[in-house]
Amino acid sequence: MNSVLVTGASTGIGEACALYLAEREWRVFAGVRKVADATRLAVTSENIKPIRLDVTKPKEIAKAVAAIRELVGEDGLQGLVNNAGIAIAGPLEFLPIRDLRRQFDVNLFGLVKLTQASLSLLRRGCGRVVNISSIGGRATSPFLVPYSASKFALEAFTDGLRRELMP
Repeated sequence: MNSVLVTGASTGIGEACALYLAEREWRVFAGVRKVADATRLAVTSENIKPIRLDVTKPKEIAKAVAAIRELVGEDGLQGLVNNAGIAIAGPLEFLPIRDLRRQFDVNLFGLVKLTQASLSLLRRGCGRVVNISSIGGRATSPFLVPYSASKFALEAFTDGLRRELMP
């Protein structure tokens, strides 16, 4: 059975990805932050195994990857879907730097940390990394500069990672 880790699986695109893959007989490790979301997802499909995962917390990343490693063994992971993300909006002129840092911690740095931690499992499973970005990573709008900046950075990370892992 193929295995995949999907972050931000509580709602929206992440939940849809998790359900779609579970319906197709993938074992889905659904990364969620809240116990209630883990409980709800656990009953939707026997192929979904919720994993508590806040991508901004290195200890949670290490714990989640260790738990997955234990369950997949030598088969490794066939996929990592980096979907967790937030959108901080507002006039850049008044935006506190802590909010901008939070935007990048969730949308970029957490994703990078998780990808780095997962690469050995992905190599073992001949897996792929899928980074969920946005049109905001190609063009920005007023009051969405923090979000777009994080998505532009994600686009660069994705392209660079692809090139580094190609060989």
